[in-house]
Amino acid sequence: MWVLISGVLLLAAILGAFWLKDHLRSPFLLRVAYHELTARLALIAAGLIVIGLLLTGGDILETLGLL
Repeated sequence: MWVLISGVLLLAAILGAFWLKDHLRSPFLLRVAYHELTARLALIAAGLIVIGLLLTGGDILETLGLL
């Protein structure tokens, strides 16, 4: 479950940087939002979310006795 939560929090932080970039019109946030590291972190966040969903879904199916 912590994998899913960490992926969601990481993705929320990245989306928050994009929102702040538009809201504050900051050149620094513009560079941070469109940096290569931000794109890589978004891919990591998506991977963590997928893995977390698979692990959580497996636990739920196991609890229900379907596996």
